[in-house]
Amino acid sequence: MNRPFPPQAVTAPPRPSLAVLVAVSALQPFALNVLAPATPALARTFATDYATIQLTLGLYLLAVAVTQVVIGPISDRFGRRPCVIGGVALFTIGSFAGAFAFDTVTLLAARVVQAAGGGTAFALARAIVRDTSERDEAASRIGYLTMVMVVAPMVAPFVGGVIDSHLGWRAIFGVKTLFGVAVLAYAFAGLGETAPKTHLTSVGDMLRAFPLLLGDRGFLGYALAMSFTSAAFFAFIAGAPFVVVESMGRSADVYGAFFALTALGYMVGNFVSGRYALRMGTDLMVTIGTVLSLAAIGAEVVLIAMMPWTPVTLFLPLVVNAVGNGLTMPGATAGALSARPEAAGTAAGVAGALQLGLGALVSFITGAAVVAAPTALIAVMAICIVASFAAHRYGRSGRSR
Repeated sequence: MNRPFPPQAVTAPPRPSLAVLVAVSALQPFALNVLAPATPALARTFATDYATIQLTLGLYLLAVAVTQVVIGPISDRFGRRPCVIGGVALFTIGSFAGAFAFDTVTLLAARVVQAAGGGTAFALARAIVRDTSERDEAASRIGYLTMVMVVAPMVAPFVGGVIDSHLGWRAIFGVKTLFGVAVLAYAFAGLGETAPKTHLTSVGDMLRAFPLLLGDRGFLGYALAMSFTSAAFFAFIAGAPFVVVESMGRSADVYGAFFALTALGYMVGNFVSGRYALRMGTDLMVTIGTVLSLAAIGAEVVLIAMMPWTPVTLFLPLVVNAVGNGLTMPGATAGALSARPEAAGTAAGVAGALQLGLGALVSFITGAAVVAAPTALIAVMAICIVASFAAHRYGRSGRSR
């Protein structure tokens, strides 16, 4: 079989510290969530409805998804370092502009610029890990890296709420600007070029990388496994608050307490993956993770059938599922980025966009379905988990060919 890009002998790229990769990765999830407590204040400031202000979330996610598709092949062509530094600079500019927004249009534009910068940095951090690590080691390092995706959303709303209460919503953008400046300085000092000497030497090569990836069974299987695992979590985020508060009649703080257990379970899975992926192998970690999630969602179905549905019977199996998700995500991500290492940036962008796009679709479906039938939450999650398991099997069989 002819390779699309001829192999080249290259020296090992310099490995940046995990700390600098965590810093650039944290921009996107932190900025996404830190503004959430201030949305009522934003609606009052600009005298607009809540649905319009919620576009600060929807457009942000859309901009992140689109940016990841575009920036991946660009970084394969021109290098990771200039793209990451440009992304962090763009994030900082968008944050600064948001602090001085005078209407909803300028506010939303600032959020889109901010999202484009943060999405660039987040996507390429994973590509950098793959540039500087073999497949199993990449899964180990990504395991630690993806813990940011749990910690940042947990911390950010609290930080945003405190800032909004004492200093107002514009100060939130000011803090994000300072965060961006600090990360920009850190990236300048600690991030060297890691991309291999590019095989993508023209626009045509860059465009051909997309169908090559989408036609690669290994990439598609692992990317779908990663995306469906993430979609199960998006479904949980979209549906669980309604189930607990409206259907079960419990207070929001009860949901918050149990959600913290779920987040902790995901972090445990990430930590175990980071600790043991290199020793046990990426595929075994993903297999354990998907099987554990299947067992957890099966236990949830049994509990629904046999016992009253309470926060305890809802969350305890889902904590186990979260551990399984935490085991699955790093290995599936590393598998997708390893399918064609010569186009790791493009792979990171396409996989990231697929993850966000599928997650957004599933969250929309779940949010509508649980209003009609609260148990639809478990049905949607079960479909996603089964699809993740099947996609991993598909990807593994593609690698063995």
